Amino acid sequence: MPLHDTSYQHWEGAHLGLWRRRWAIARNGIAACLQIKGMGQLVVACWLAALVMTTLLFFVGQLLVADSIVVQWVGNLNPQLQAFVKTFTIWLEQHPEISVRTTQDVLFYYFGIFLMPVSIFALGLIMPVLITRDLASNAIIIYASKAVSRGDYFLGKFCTAFGLMVLTWLGPVCSAWFLGNLLAPDWRFFWHSRIAVFHAVVYGVSSMCILSVLALGVSATSLKEKSTAAFWFMWWIVGGVIAPIATHTKPWLRHVSFNFNLDQIALAVFRLGDDLKIAQDNVPIFGEMLRNIRPDTMAALNTPAIGGALLGLLAMGVLAATVVGKRVKPE
Repeated sequence: MPLHDTSYQHWEGAHLGLWRRRWAIARNGIAACLQIKGMGQLVVACWLAALVMTTLLFFVGQLLVADSIVVQWVGNLNPQLQAFVKTFTIWLEQHPEISVRTTQDVLFYYFGIFLMPVSIFALGLIMPVLITRDLASNAIIIYASKAVSRGDYFLGKFCTAFGLMVLTWLGPVCSAWFLGNLLAPDWRFFWHSRIAVFHAVVYGVSSMCILSVLALGVSATSLKEKSTAAFWFMWWIVGGVIAPIATHTKPWLRHVSFNFNLDQIALAVFRLGDDLKIAQDNVPIFGEMLRNIRPDTMAALNTPAIGGALLGLLAMGVLAATVVGKRVKPE
């Protein structure tokens, strides 16, 4: 009989695997995010916006139904708008493979641009949840003493930020596309609008990955919760103020704003200028409406500053990764 009974028992439970502990970090992080005051209402507002987008897509589809309420309502509009809607309806009927794709591409571009600032604001609210609180409480030491590597920790925190944006951006966008085409009079709208949702997902996922990395970097800059949140909002607001001013002075300064850089990615992915040109060629009245747009605005739509945007975001991402790598390590 041994002098000391260690009471050792071999583990007989199920092995959960590597991704289970990573998911545990992300799940707990998202749960903590949703407990922040006002976060639930913000998520609900994003899904209500998706409902509005679904309604708009439903109205577009109802233009193909001769006796629909939408068509009857159009009869009460002024002559110019009636002519526009009738021409647009003829275009939908004759060339749905082009018209549906173009229409939804433009709509989802503006819907994505509308929701992205909401996601950026939500990231500012969750700054303390990401890394700040762990640094302040020395939780990194506890994580390091468990079966959690730095890679697991980083990935779990990245998924926390990314998962929140799924609730405030990617989920509402994809749901609006699915429900809007499900309610369409012709289910071939799903196929015709595949490029639109592809563009939305490419823009959304790439932007969400970039913002998640930047959010982790900002969250790791300080031990004070209010400081990291203030830094994030200040960067966002100051960048938004500098971008339009720098357009006419020093254009390279525009890329200090990550929001401006993300807008350039959206323009490059959606190629909104091509969509407007197609609509202008097929709906003459729409072409007359576009004449009121300033030439520099059309130039910005057709030639986004994608090179500088990618370079700027790459520099920001490297800086954020460097800050996280140096700050998040066991003593």
